[in-house]
Amino acid sequence: MTTWSEVLTWDPEPLADASDGLRRLHTSMAEMGDDAQAASSRVISRAPSVEAALGALHRCTAAHSEMTERIGVLTRATADACEGVTQVRRRVLACQDFAAEHPYLTLGADGSVSVSLAEAAGSGADKATGSAVAAAVGPVRMVAVGLGGAMVEAVRAQAHAAELEEMVSSTLTLATQVDEDYATVLAGSSYDSPDQARSGRQGTDPRDIEDSRRKTDDSDRKTESNRRSGNDDPEAQGKTELGDPVPGEHAEMPGVTPWVYPGDTAKEGSGQYGARPADPFDHLVHDAAMIAAAAKASDWPDASKNLLHYLGNSGEPQELDADRMLEDVDELSAETHERVEEMTKEALKDAQASGVTGPVTYPFTTEWRGYYIDAEEDQNWFYATGGCNYATEGTVTVYPPTADNPEWTYSYDYRVHVADRYNWDGDKSTQIGPFNVKDSQLQELHRAGLAQEYDMSGESSVMHGSGS
Repeated sequence: MTTWSEVLTWDPEPLADASDGLRRLHTSMAEMGDDAQAASSRVISRAPSVEAALGALHRCTAAHSEMTERIGVLTRATADACEGVTQVRRRVLACQDFAAEHPYLTLGADGSVSVSLAEAAGSGADKATGSAVAAAVGPVRMVAVGLGGAMVEAVRAQAHAAELEEMVSSTLTLATQVDEDYATVLAGSSYDSPDQARSGRQGTDPRDIEDSRRKTDDSDRKTESNRRSGNDDPEAQGKTELGDPVPGEHAEMPGVTPWVYPGDTAKEGSGQYGARPADPFDHLVHDAAMIAAAAKASDWPDASKNLLHYLGNSGEPQELDADRMLEDVDELSAETHERVEEMTKEALKDAQASGVTGPVTYPFTTEWRGYYIDAEEDQNWFYATGGCNYATEGTVTVYPPTADNPEWTYSYDYRVHVADRYNWDGDKSTQIGPFNVKDSQLQELHRAGLAQEYDMSGESSVMHGSGS
């Protein structure tokens, strides 16, 4: 059952955009199928090699026709869902307007309806009293009329509350029906590949698919992080270093060694860009991914932006919002802070051993380390980066004991750098809109020259801390 808090966020615009995109895709696919049939009908030769080629063409045409039919079903269902969401939205606004027109009613964020009988009765008494005064009725008669009017208004308020509850209930019933109808079509439209369609195998249920960037075991997660970051040998990607102390309370941050993608391997990356011509299925996957990315822009802004940039095919570097990443992914923020705490301890130890008598400031930098963002932590960043890499730079100022404070104290400033390669490893699958699409299919877009993998990086604002 769909909840009121959920329908409050429903917006038909993404579905309208998806419907338009699917309609264009369906038209394009239908035209391509017609062209293929026309081409085969013009072949006159019946040589064995020609017959074999025609047979292959007919099999491709059949698979293409099935894809076109599925897209047509999805196009109609998406348009219907858009209309349904529009109707739900209208009903939601009608409920809100009804509550606003009756001040004694309150429509809660969860769809509950409450009524203030005191306010309703007070309103009735005021109206009745005013009428009685206008008629010049005596004091005793005035009170009686006032009480009677209050009772009438209280009964009326209860009736209005019941009416609003019915409006909310019918809205939720419609919303649930719209949601279930669309979900049924999406589940029935799951699509794997032309080969599977020809062999008659059914698409995998999306709920049973392992997400393309998900790892649940901690050891697997660390292995995946190191593999994606190229940090099997940390020395290959920068190093952790505490710089020489600078007298006083200020030193320049040293920066970090820029992270460099170590290159494609058998398990990561899609190989040569544009290595082969694009085929109709590549265009289908590309357009489906474009539609899905645009539709999820409000829910997963960074994931949508990164996928659209990949599909945009420029290959240009993309900026990561490091501040929001650290805000959204608590464990990543905690890990970066741990690196700073480690450098702080080293600075304190060095300062105490050297016997400084005034404040000194140590610049520091840390090596690049891998981190894997799970879907349970944040779905936006799970789809936007999955495995990523981070390093820190900063300064630690150490203060020796004074007459007023017998303890060693410190303060630090630091900045976090994040980086990653937006690419695919080819051995998993994920759900993109209505289609069950494999990583191998998405990386084929790179090989077909329809999309291009790229580097991502960003740095946070400066953060501060202190202690003793």
